[in-house]
Amino acid sequence: MRASLLPFAALAALGMSPALAQHEPHGAAPGADSTAARPAGERTAAREWTRFPTMQPAMSRGDRGAVVLRPAGIDAKSVRVFAADGPAERRAVEYPVGEAGARIEAATPKVGNYHWVVAREEGEGVVRVASTAAYFSNPGKSPVALLEKSRHELEIVPVPLPREHGSYRESEKWRFLVRANGAPLPRQALTLETEFGSRSTFVTDAEGIATVLFPRDFRPAASGREAGGGHGPRRAKFVLATEWHGPDRHYVTAFNYVYGQDGDRDRSLGWGAFFGVAGMAAAVPLLRRRETNGRKGGTDA
Repeated sequence: MRASLLPFAALAALGMSPALAQHEPHGAAPGADSTAARPAGERTAAREWTRFPTMQPAMSRGDRGAVVLRPAGIDAKSVRVFAADGPAERRAVEYPVGEAGARIEAATPKVGNYHWVVAREEGEGVVRVASTAAYFSNPGKSPVALLEKSRHELEIVPVPLPREHGSYRESEKWRFLVRANGAPLPRQALTLETEFGSRSTFVTDAEGIATVLFPRDFRPAASGREAGGGHGPRRAKFVLATEWHGPDRHYVTAFNYVYGQDGDRDRSLGWGAFFGVAGMAAAVPLLRRRETNGRKGGTDA
């Protein structure tokens, strides 16, 4: 009788939504020195999910030739944008921060690829820097040489940034350089925080490089608008930050961007559920045969 219930359990398992398996705890990430997770719950507002300075995207009102970024956690009156290509006078441009944020443009309408965006705040004994990358779809020079140039006392630099149409993703490892006064900073702690509440700490090697593992922490989407919007790939915000005591001041610097959901997550879960159901279904005849043989054996005895 017990064996006859297995097909119903198998059907129930097959009908389970793949998204249910995404409710996984934020355990320690392999390669991280320490990881702590905040309690699960609703996504927090941009100003609440991290204490580090960031630049958050704002509405650009349909203007494809510009990006609007809003400094958060930092009191910056302007942002500075660096381009890898274009006229010399357009390779470093300062934009004021208005009520909605700073509206920034590519070096020229025909020059695209990544631009490096920085906001800086100087207080009494403390310097805070927020940095991010703004991508423009037109072809442009690689940002590798652009990122090699030092512009602040303490910096976090991606080595490299994702390629065109690429992105950081869950469960992937990416390298980031931490440097102070233009030189690599070894044995420096680098903190990763995501808007889903994950928090990990990594340490740079002798060359100032930290290998960062992005957490597998995407949650089921409550609607098509969550963490990515529309029908495109889901995206979530992250920030990498570090602090350093210089000779005369304390420095806090951060790099923020977005990362995507692991594309194989739902696919692997679906196949796992299929093979699990198939295995249970295949076991039913064997269990029935065992019960039948058991009854015959009892009768013969």
